[in-house]
Amino acid sequence: MKVKKNFLLLVLAFLCALPLSAKKKFYSDAITMSDIYVWQQSDALTASMFINMDDLIIDRHEALILVPTLTDGQNTVQFPPIIVNGKKKQKEYEKAVKKGLEMNAVVIPYEKREGFIYSQVIPFQAWMGNAAFYLVEQLVGKKDAVLMESQELITNAVSTEAKRLAELMPVVAFIEPVEVDKVVTDVYNTYLDFRLNQATILPNYKNNAKELENIQTLFEKTVGDSNIEVNNIAIVGYASPEGPEGFNEQLSKRRAEALMKYLATKVKDIPATTYTTAFGGENWEGLVIALAELKPPYADSIITIVNTTTDDKLRKEKIKAYDGGAAYKDMLKTIYPLLRNVAISITYTVNNFTTEQALVVMEANPNLLSQTEYYNVAFKHPRGSKKFVDAFEVAQRQAPDDPVANLNVAGAYLTSKDIARAEKAIAKANKKNGEYFNNLGIISFYKGNVKQAIQYFQQAAQLHNQAAITNLSKIMNAINSHQ
Repeated sequence: MKVKKNFLLLVLAFLCALPLSAKKKFYSDAITMSDIYVWQQSDALTASMFINMDDLIIDRHEALILVPTLTDGQNTVQFPPIIVNGKKKQKEYEKAVKKGLEMNAVVIPYEKREGFIYSQVIPFQAWMGNAAFYLVEQLVGKKDAVLMESQELITNAVSTEAKRLAELMPVVAFIEPVEVDKVVTDVYNTYLDFRLNQATILPNYKNNAKELENIQTLFEKTVGDSNIEVNNIAIVGYASPEGPEGFNEQLSKRRAEALMKYLATKVKDIPATTYTTAFGGENWEGLVIALAELKPPYADSIITIVNTTTDDKLRKEKIKAYDGGAAYKDMLKTIYPLLRNVAISITYTVNNFTTEQALVVMEANPNLLSQTEYYNVAFKHPRGSKKFVDAFEVAQRQAPDDPVANLNVAGAYLTSKDIARAEKAIAKANKKNGEYFNNLGIISFYKGNVKQAIQYFQQAAQLHNQAAITNLSKIMNAINSHQ
């Protein structure tokens, strides 16, 4: 019996030009598929599925051709077909093979049909990441007549490394701060006006009423807080650098003592032994700061004299003589009065708070919290939430140079994918611990540099950082696993 060449030509033609149909139905609902995945790793795309044909029925003169097809509408790749031959068609196929027919296909005799795994690997191309995977069917019968054509979506979930990595949420590392006693020192510079060579505080003299009100508010806020125990109130008087230093010292001491006595009459709950007074010296540092801020025309020249002349007496003479004394006369009116200030330093201990108490204090007076309490407050809120980030931001503002505070606020930024601020903050973290390398790895990951991220995670893992170990595992699974 002659081999029906027309059938073989029909199969080959079908593989070259498969019709796309709007129909979404497998052949008579007789074919089922499970464990389907289309998965890219490196330069390869693997398509795999378990196909069950137990319920398939075809005539002995028929052949069912199934072609898994990947397409994005513009590009199409056809995988090797699956051909199920009826008894008659199988004999035709076997004769053709004996005569040299070569066909890249999975050919199954009808009577031997059963469940099997179909798996094929092709080179990966970028467009495939957005493609869909279809099963195109064609049933042919006697005289190569096309009895049925259909196409059905298998899956539109083409799993690429980029997609799997994009879904990955790295574990951010934090360091719980070490609990320490909360001893705080607040400094307030007062600018009380005194009559010439006098040390009596006159509440209604010049700007004194406003200045004393500010001092009163400072004390009420600090001393009146039941969560605070005041340890010391240091009052240090400074003098402007004109006149004899000995006289300036005595006058400054007297003015500091006058402020101490004034406060003692206004703040009843502070024992007298809590106060100390001292002479802070002639305020050369304040002079340089004031000149730099106010920028009078002679500022640079006077600052040079202050910084290059070590002898105070000679320094004063140079300043008086500069520009024929014009600059000195102007400073006596505009700058020197600002240097006759009294600094109040209040040192106090703050009570420790439970996390529930700290949540309340955080809203009312966050300055009273320790780094540990900020940490505990943060983790009462969902990671990445505004309040979570806010708690770490306040902690970092309270300790701007603290490595742990900067590491943690960088971590908080990472939970909300604020990469720019995370990079800025982590620059001040301890660069020798695992948490640093882990979070640096997350920054690289979010910037798309997966290779560098893996290197950082490996460094962190060597330092026994559990977050990094988890992140390495997640990345390796995303790259290597099709699950």
